[in-house]
Amino acid sequence: MNKNPFPLAVTTNPIVQIEDDSVLSNNFKDIYFQPNNGLEEKKYVFLDGNNLPQNWKKKSVFTIAETGFGVGFNFLNTLKLWHETHEKNQQLHYISCELFPFDIQQLDDILSPIETLKPFTKIFLEKYPQIKTYGFHRIRFEEFNCTLTLIFGDCVDAFENLDAKIDAWFLDGFAPSKNPQMWSEKLFKRVSQLSHQGTTLSTYSVAAPLKKQLTENGFVIQKKKGFGKKREMLTATFQDEQTEIFDKQPWAQTFSVKEKDEITILGAGIAGLSIADCFYSYGKKATMIDRQVKPCLETSGNPQAMVMPSFDLNDSPEARFYLTAFLYAVRYYSNQFYHPVGVHHLAFTEKQQSWQDKLLNKFNLPELLIKYHDRGILYPSAGWLDTQGHAEDKFKKIDNYINAEIDKILFEDGLWHHFSNGELIHKCKTLILANGINVVQLLANSDIDYHLPLTAKHGQISYFKTENSDSIIAKSPHVQLADGYITPQSNGVQTCGATFDHLPENQWFQPAFPGEDHWQRNIEFWKDTDHYSELLRFQSHQTRAGIRVTIPDHLPVCGAVIDQKQFCKDYHDIHHGRHWKQYPKPNPINNLYILTGLGSRGFCSAPLLAEYLCNQILGQPLALNKQLQKSVHPNRFLYRKLKTDN
Repeated sequence: MNKNPFPLAVTTNPIVQIEDDSVLSNNFKDIYFQPNNGLEEKKYVFLDGNNLPQNWKKKSVFTIAETGFGVGFNFLNTLKLWHETHEKNQQLHYISCELFPFDIQQLDDILSPIETLKPFTKIFLEKYPQIKTYGFHRIRFEEFNCTLTLIFGDCVDAFENLDAKIDAWFLDGFAPSKNPQMWSEKLFKRVSQLSHQGTTLSTYSVAAPLKKQLTENGFVIQKKKGFGKKREMLTATFQDEQTEIFDKQPWAQTFSVKEKDEITILGAGIAGLSIADCFYSYGKKATMIDRQVKPCLETSGNPQAMVMPSFDLNDSPEARFYLTAFLYAVRYYSNQFYHPVGVHHLAFTEKQQSWQDKLLNKFNLPELLIKYHDRGILYPSAGWLDTQGHAEDKFKKIDNYINAEIDKILFEDGLWHHFSNGELIHKCKTLILANGINVVQLLANSDIDYHLPLTAKHGQISYFKTENSDSIIAKSPHVQLADGYITPQSNGVQTCGATFDHLPENQWFQPAFPGEDHWQRNIEFWKDTDHYSELLRFQSHQTRAGIRVTIPDHLPVCGAVIDQKQFCKDYHDIHHGRHWKQYPKPNPINNLYILTGLGSRGFCSAPLLAEYLCNQILGQPLALNKQLQKSVHPNRFLYRKLKTDN
């Protein structure tokens, strides 16, 4: 696996010729599908070859993986068949990699004329990534109970970074003679690792090296009659004894639960709300508990939340995570509440201009994502979210909401017991802590010895009326960003923010109140800019404050809560460099999970983190690649400490 298989860059479009009802790849000198009957051949080889739909009728969750997404024929064929045959409570995961993904206009030209796929093509193209950066692109088709994970990049890297168990393999892609790099030993080894007893596989090719690789990696192969005039094709079934996949960093394991009901989320900010909505989308009910009467009334209650990526000059895990999260968020949020008006990051000094120049020159990023614009850079697809509209819309789906302030939890008789002032409020099998900084106090009150380097920061915003104003600030259609930010008008009001102040620990768990100087402090961010004199013309008529949870490496914490005492015993000598296979998995604590540390970017990161956490708990394919899993793993801080201790 490459050290950084998914660089911060846009992918390369395929070089193709469209002729005779087919598409020829100039990159590989091969066709994507047969002319005239390409759809029928794909159906015969991959759907019939994997005994579908019969095989998915046996499972509540069925996972297909494909080598080579191409123009999407296999996915659309599968989606159509799934729609026609699946049961209400079933879920389909479809995972496909592509090194040279088509752009949306190319796909539209190829797919739209196909009448039998029209309703599926339309929905697919509406959600297909227009910003085609390397890495994982998770796309939900809730109306079909289907989740598509497109991995843009090298096929071997894609599957080595994938965490999933596959039920059926579509070995598509160009012929081994045309694309030998893909059909490699590494690929078949990984295909074997991701399979289980009974996993099926099909492919056009019957090449001898292919049959040898499959046999050596645990598959029993069978030749079948090929489609039309083709003599043969290949099917296979995985029959080897399943061996555990060893991760070279076993400290970063993820854990699922056996019983996937009675799930409770403590906290109803954007983190908790996103988790509840994700469980709902997968057909699972979750209970929410919060001290407020409905979601997003505390720190997540700012009326206009900025949603944008976060870049640096180092192609860091932080930058890659926030780009992945941003691209997922803009697909997730409803057009009714998300306003992609663009974020205009202004550069008022030579230092700021130099940083922006370096960013744009260093990385190959598309103009849909970032470009020069009027004394700065513009993130065209970024924007702001109507948080209260979004929260009200999602709140309608929540079946069980408990308005209570939980101050203690206790695990007893296989259940988590929730207490408020000594009174038992609720019980559940699986508990997710998404209650911000209050998780620190809750764990201490509950005698759970678990520590994270969380810090609370006090922040406040100011509202000011600009209706009928002729100022540049009022007329700007974009979110304006420098050291602070100013949102566009919403009902004649704009938001200016936001302070970011250190809080002493004895104030972490108290209500957040704004200071009387909030307006002066928020406009101070613009003091050395053209905007400052304009801001002085206005007065703030309202303010609000909240407490953000931050963490030293600026990445969230998402995953299972582990037994830290046992982990310290098991990993006490990790700094000596013993082989990683000698270290055991961490012990998770009784179906207890955590999501916190979202800082000021919660509305960007929460939807993807919720998806990733739900995938873990439900035992489904994970939405994050393995590198990003480690970047947000709750265990990373303790591991780093033990690794560097002498």
